[in-house]
Amino acid sequence: MQQDFHIVCIGASAGALPAMIEFFQHVPEDINAAFVVIPHLMRERRSYLDEILTKHAALPVLRIDQDTAIESGHIYLLVEGTYLTLQSGILMPQPREEGGINQAADIFFESLARDAGSRSIGIILSGGGSDGLEGAKAINAAGGQVLVQDPESSQVDGMPLSVIEFDHPHKILVPADLAKETQKLVSPKNLEARN
Repeated sequence: MQQDFHIVCIGASAGALPAMIEFFQHVPEDINAAFVVIPHLMRERRSYLDEILTKHAALPVLRIDQDTAIESGHIYLLVEGTYLTLQSGILMPQPREEGGINQAADIFFESLARDAGSRSIGIILSGGGSDGLEGAKAINAAGGQVLVQDPESSQVDGMPLSVIEFDHPHKILVPADLAKETQKLVSPKNLEARN
C-alpha cells in the first residue's frame, strides 16, 4: 500500500551535526513526512544523535535497531554498525560489513528511490567523499527530489560538491532553507501531483 506522505532521507558525515540541528529546528511538528537520517557512524561506538536531536526537533526521534514500519511525523536514525534499507514501507537494518568505504547514504537512497519513487526526497549535508551521489541519481531517476547543503555553509564540502558537480539537485541551500523547501515539497498539493 502506498503511503500518503513523502519520505525524506538525510545523508550526512563529517561536520554535519550543526546542519542537522539547524534543519530540524525549522521542521514543524505537523509536517506530513517521515525523516530518515543516515550519518556516517563509528562502527562500535554508540551514537547519541538521538539524544542530541531530541533537544532540537519537534518530532519524535527513534533509533532503528529492528525492522520498523515507517510513519509520518517521525525521525528515524541509522544506528552504529548497520546499513539501512526501505522495503514495502519497512525500515530494515542489516549488519555493516567490515572495512571498505562507508556507502550508507547510497544504500538507503537507492532503496528509497525503489520503494517511494516520486515521494522520495534526498538531502545531502556536510561530509567528505562522495557517498550519496549514486543514490541521488537514483532518486532523480525515480521522479523524486534532491536537495543539497550549500557547500559554503558546509564544514566539509565533499559530499555536497559531488552531487552538485555530477548530478542535478533541485535546490542548493543553507540548512534552515533546506527545511523550508522540504515543507513546500511535501505539501498536500505536491503529494497529490506525484501520486
